[in-house]
Amino acid sequence: MMEILNRIIGELKEALQYFKERTKHKYYGDRFEEWVVMHSNISKDGMPDTGKHAPFWRLLEWRGDKYVNGYRPVSSSAPDLLLECISNKSSSYVSGDIIAVECKWRSTVNFFIPKSDAEKYEKYFRTNKIRYPVKHLFYLFGFGWSRNAPEAVYVIPSTALYEYDENTFEITFPNGESMKEKQLRMEDYKVQSKTLIYAFPENGKRLSSRTGAFD
Repeated sequence: MMEILNRIIGELKEALQYFKERTKHKYYGDRFEEWVVMHSNISKDGMPDTGKHAPFWRLLEWRGDKYVNGYRPVSSSAPDLLLECISNKSSSYVSGDIIAVECKWRSTVNFFIPKSDAEKYEKYFRTNKIRYPVKHLFYLFGFGWSRNAPEAVYVIPSTALYEYDENTFEITFPNGESMKEKQLRMEDYKVQSKTLIYAFPENGKRLSSRTGAFD
């Protein structure tokens, strides 16, 4: 009887620890995603508006990670958000343009992106380009949390982090860049306004496959 009881207690402890950790990480991630959605000038009903504060984006997709023992739906390979432009007042986008946003909340500053993640997202775009022809991919980093908001936010286009070769499907990260150098370069993408702006840079800061560095 005691052996059975001890086994049950052990299984309950393992289950509680599993759900505690899983719930904690999911909570932090969901909290940040919710903040991003509320600060991205997204239409609540998906419809455009001609008012003074007209929304810029329609929320096409908001993905949730579902998995068990390695089993995942294809949609889990997509970034967190797919946004479609519904505004005709932009020089960077036209109505119908689609961007993807991958949200990354972390307690401390860290811009690391696993190569496997980048490959996963680019493959998803490649295999779904007819349904969702994504124009740009952005990594949206949030660091720390205070007063119901991240303490620092960065909207970074994928081309500022790595180069993707559409012919070979290769992902290339910069060579020889220290963490300090990377953090300094990322300051160009730090958010200074209350509304998140998904601006693709025109300053040429892209990874060069020739040099393995940013030109």
